[in-house]
Amino acid sequence: MSPLTFEELVAYFAHSQPAGQPYREIDFVRLIEDLGLENANELRQEIVAQLADGHRLQVIQAVLAA
Repeated sequence: MSPLTFEELVAYFAHSQPAGQPYREIDFVRLIEDLGLENANELRQEIVAQLADGHRLQVIQAVLAA
């Protein structure tokens, strides 16, 4: 997959979350800033899968940082 820009990645995560998830775009901005754009791009499938499983962003971030 080709890398996405910061804005594209924020939109990708926001639209990939299941219906009823409470996250806004600013939450994904913080996640990407914490992970770094390159890492967030590399891990985007994993992040989307974990969102689909109902994991909270804090848990996803902790797992990916470990």
